[in-house]
Amino acid sequence: MSSIPVQFLIYAMPMPTCSKIPVIIPLSGCFEVTVDVSVTFKLYAMNYCNKTIATLTSITVTQSIDGMTASALTSEPTNSSLSYVTYTWIPQADQIGFQELCAVAYTR
Repeated sequence: MSSIPVQFLIYAMPMPTCSKIPVIIPLSGCFEVTVDVSVTFKLYAMNYCNKTIATLTSITVTQSIDGMTASALTSEPTNSSLSYVTYTWIPQADQIGFQELCAVAYTR
């Protein structure tokens, strides 16, 4: 019999001031890109809480794609409930096939 140590991180979240969680607005359909061609897209999140109670603080990528960069969180000028992060990526030949990007939006 052998053993392997396991280590993991647990983050305890404070009690939310608003029970309505933010929602990431998905991109529609399959997003096709070409190797060696730069692609830029925005990932939006909607804050359903009153902004005096809770504000959107980040869109955090929990599973990223190698070589992809992200901008700072930006508020949509025409709708204060919407914020977005702009992602830029130049796909490489060794990334041909499906890629997965997972994200979570947080409020405070």
